[in-house]
Amino acid sequence: MAVYIQAAAQISVQNPLCDDWLDNPISYDVPFQRSLEADYKRFLDPVASRRMGKILKRAIATSMTVVEDTGIKDPDAIIVGTGLGCLETTEKFLMAMLEEGEEFLQPTNFINSTHNTISSHIAVHLKCTGYNSTYVHLGVSFESALLDAFMQFQLGRISSALVGGFDEMIPNYFKVLDKVGFWEGKMAGETAVTFMLADNPGKNPMACISEVILMHNPTPERIENAIRETSSRLGISPQDWITPPSVKPLFGESFTNHAYEVYAAAVKMQRGMLPDNVLLINNYRDSETSLIFLTKC
Repeated sequence: MAVYIQAAAQISVQNPLCDDWLDNPISYDVPFQRSLEADYKRFLDPVASRRMGKILKRAIATSMTVVEDTGIKDPDAIIVGTGLGCLETTEKFLMAMLEEGEEFLQPTNFINSTHNTISSHIAVHLKCTGYNSTYVHLGVSFESALLDAFMQFQLGRISSALVGGFDEMIPNYFKVLDKVGFWEGKMAGETAVTFMLADNPGKNPMACISEVILMHNPTPERIENAIRETSSRLGISPQDWITPPSVKPLFGESFTNHAYEVYAAAVKMQRGMLPDNVLLINNYRDSETSLIFLTKC
């Protein structure tokens, strides 16, 4: 069963909520860069916006954008992947505990510090009461969310799903990871990508998700077998899958930055800049491997 990417939106180190990065990418020569913020007045009441952290604002903005683009106002499922969750709000709450001796704590920071706050805020904002889930699996968090949605479609439980990958980075945590060599000389970034998936192509589909596979500690032979078996089922030669260059240099590194890989590939496929069959491979720390098979609609 093919699942259609009807729309996608991003907020990143590139210009937000658009695809300007294709023709006019913004380049950085820094080890750490936070995202460029969108104009949230379009999506949020100023009073409500003040109570939200940046990651929640980004989640609402990208979600509202794909809802407007597709007209799907009440998706059957909202599924989010995040490696770190609302990190900045968590830091604010913990720092207040340390500095104020556990007095005068703001309950909003505590409430918004949990990982599933992101999907919950999206659901409340869209008034969606359907399936809602959050996956926190570090470097394959987004793929886990995407796999869940794909399985829900296969089982016939849903006909539409809003799926996203969200992470933020703060200076203190960047320094901690930098000391242990986590970034390996790459630019640390943040993630905010939302997809609207459906069992029908809609008006102008971007790409089809034909298969999503997650494997733990796979051997090269197991990966090859998975590609061969999927290709046979889809009637495509294993040699016809193209793995495009990574967009990490454009968007930076984060635990869910593979969402940018799917987003960028879908944008390019929609514009005829990539061939009809694209395979996206993420090998996280040589232990978790994901395979995402995209085909032209």
